[in-house]
Amino acid sequence: MGISNTNMILLLSFFVLLSQIPTLLAASNDHQQVVGYKEQFDWKGLFPKLTIQIVNDMSGGEAFLLKCRTDDDDLGVHKLLPGQYCLWEFRKNIFLGTRVFCRIKWRQYIVRFKQLWEYPDECKICFYQVTNEAIITPDDKKIYWK
Repeated sequence: MGISNTNMILLLSFFVLLSQIPTLLAASNDHQQVVGYKEQFDWKGLFPKLTIQIVNDMSGGEAFLLKCRTDDDDLGVHKLLPGQYCLWEFRKNIFLGTRVFCRIKWRQYIVRFKQLWEYPDECKICFYQVTNEAIITPDDKKIYWK
């Protein structure tokens, strides 16, 4: 009496998945600032990396201050000149979702927004375009300056 091929494959898959748990737990809040495009699936873990990019598309040489944070980390304050951008990659927190909170200050205006990744169909690369009129979100909604 032996193990069937199907059961052997299932057993092997289970042990591979089990071996990834420490990596997933250690990397669930991993983030870094990067420049350019990176592969969206990291083979070291089971979950794709999520990316948030905020770009200054303002006219007239206007700059703004950007401050972002996650539930665990302060991502710092950045002054973005026209054409510049900040880009961060995150691993999805498998238990709580991944949340990024940002505040943009331009002239006398302050706009706050958050990006929450809970479901697999949400954006993997979330692109925010900052213009003189508004901040354009990944789903093409506009957050107007107030």
